[in-house]
Amino acid sequence: MEENRILHDFIDMAIQSGGWMLLDRVYLTNRIISIVGEVKEVTVSDEEKPLTSKELIEELLKMAIGNNRVSQTDTKALEVLSSELRDLLTPPPSVVNALFSQYYENSEKEATDYFHLMNVTNGYINETVITKEEMIINKSQFIVKVCPEQVEVDQTEVCDYCFASEGYGVFNNRNKRIIRMNVKGESWGFSYSATPNVKEQCLFMPEEHSPFVFNRQLQETMLNLVDIYPHYFVTYNPKVTSSLPHGYLYGGEASTPLIEAENDFMFDIPGFVTIEASLVEWPVSVIRLKTSVKKNLINAMEYLTLKWQQYSYPSLDIIAKDENGENLHSVTPIFRKDGDAYVAELVLNDDSSEFSRMLEYENLLLNKNNKVDILGVLNLKETKMTTEEVIEVVTTNFEKQQIFKKTPEGQQAFVRFIDTL
Repeated sequence: MEENRILHDFIDMAIQSGGWMLLDRVYLTNRIISIVGEVKEVTVSDEEKPLTSKELIEELLKMAIGNNRVSQTDTKALEVLSSELRDLLTPPPSVVNALFSQYYENSEKEATDYFHLMNVTNGYINETVITKEEMIINKSQFIVKVCPEQVEVDQTEVCDYCFASEGYGVFNNRNKRIIRMNVKGESWGFSYSATPNVKEQCLFMPEEHSPFVFNRQLQETMLNLVDIYPHYFVTYNPKVTSSLPHGYLYGGEASTPLIEAENDFMFDIPGFVTIEASLVEWPVSVIRLKTSVKKNLINAMEYLTLKWQQYSYPSLDIIAKDENGENLHSVTPIFRKDGDAYVAELVLNDDSSEFSRMLEYENLLLNKNNKVDILGVLNLKETKMTTEEVIEVVTTNFEKQQIFKKTPEGQQAFVRFIDTL
């Protein structure tokens, strides 16, 4: 039987995914025909560039439309058919985990490269970027992406962070795969974000469905994760994660602009002789800690957090507690490795309205609940504003969010805080 070129290439890709063998070729052919209907020969020049998985699926969906299997205007039905086809490009969880382990024996990056490519090929990762460029914001380099607004197609009844979401439903989760991990005796999962905001954005979630407690044990887990994936950073969104019934961490390639930002001012923390500490040259207030001993890093971070929760500088509107005595100050850690050393970028937070985001800035963001802008990556909606107008809004916003302003008085206050350590 002569194979259609589109069908042939798609089946080749499915076999290359590791979930099928050559013996399965006839079976896969029949599966695809059952989904899209009659497959007619399509003339494709041998000189043409091979189609991507996304392009092959688009061609197969055109066949389904031509065979009256689905209406061109029925977006939901098209997505169901698309997920059925993409499922053929996705090996079962046991196979994915076995292949991941094999690649991991060679190197951590080889394993994540395999897993990330699989998620791109099967369409689970959907990163559509209209434009991407670098901009200078408050003397720091940012990555600025303009993206189409995301449309939620799948309304599942299962928690997205539970292992039970793997393969669930008829939409995107059908192609979701989770790498199982034992993190110091606890069962954790690793997957990629379906709509990434940073390069290779990934999720780390405990198997147990429960909210996070932001304590020392969680910080130890985060540092264990950067041991497992030393080329990734690990952090969390405190506002979002604290309100969820199932806590999760997120990470990505440790190459964001914040991570690559220079040290601004080095200082010592008395009692922590193994810690290299510095302010970071960045639009918001960030302190960087570095050491080769995990326990020392956590101890220094806990000490610094306690001092920050107690620090006030009223003339600059820096107040430690609100009128009810609740803490306004917190620290968000971004953990990573630098060779054999452990590094934490500590973002200082002040929850008073004086340092909150501007509404005009939030209206530019693709997702206002996202905090990856602090990492130096802006994901913006399409706008009629000029580039200069966008830069002005972003710059003004970060100047407002600066707790210790880039003024003589602001920097003096930052040094005074350092002196309290």
